[in-house]
Amino acid sequence: MVTHTAILWRHRALIGVLVRRELAARYRASVLGFFWSLLNPLLSLVVYAFVFTTIFQPRFPGGQPYPLFLFAGLLPWMFFSGAVIDAAVTMVDNGPLLAKVMCPPEIFPAVTVLAHLVNHLFALPVLVGAMAVAAWFGAHPFPWTIVFLPLALVPWVLTTAGVAAAVAAGAVHFRDLRDLVGHLLNLLFFSSPIIYSLEGLDLHPTLMTVLRLNPFASLVEVYRNLAFGGKIPEMQTALTALLVGLGVFFLGTWVFSRMRDTIVEAV
Repeated sequence: MVTHTAILWRHRALIGVLVRRELAARYRASVLGFFWSLLNPLLSLVVYAFVFTTIFQPRFPGGQPYPLFLFAGLLPWMFFSGAVIDAAVTMVDNGPLLAKVMCPPEIFPAVTVLAHLVNHLFALPVLVGAMAVAAWFGAHPFPWTIVFLPLALVPWVLTTAGVAAAVAAGAVHFRDLRDLVGHLLNLLFFSSPIIYSLEGLDLHPTLMTVLRLNPFASLVEVYRNLAFGGKIPEMQTALTALLVGLGVFFLGTWVFSRMRDTIVEAV
């Protein structure tokens, strides 16, 4: 993990250039360009608000606005899943750079994560604006704890970087992984408290225990407490989220290091 981080720091200038290139390439052919960074989460909020207030109409405790509850959990997930999906193809897409320029392979999953992090940061005004509108109309008090949201992003970034590193290296050697990633993410999405609250479930105790042991439960809970709940997470939950982030980052970079020397040949 230390070596991996040192390599990223040593090549931080190159990473910055590649992140800008990635963002420019992503929106170059679109009419609205970088405005999609704001529009994508806004459209997601509108769609989920329509589905879960008009079609399903779930019962949510305390009369709280479910679309905002959902959006506060969905936003960090969009950052994580988008980065992991792109990480599965980043080595192949950057094969010429790996082979000709001899760039260290560690930088490419990092570039993917940082590009999606920039998109996430640009989407935060949509979240703040939605909370402000809800507070203006008296639907939900404005969560002033949202100012601490950057702290909740730390374990998300660590987790995403670790998973992205492992997936990027693994997908080079096992090409089927690129097709499996989406299905694995779907399984993780529905087993994490993103579209539901664990407190609102009435399931078998064994299944509830499994859901609570999901490491993503603490990540979602910390982020949502600050962005929607208006309360500081409990110390145990916050520490669990941080330990999950550090553990996943360590494991992911270790997996990457085991396959690092054969990445260029496999690409």
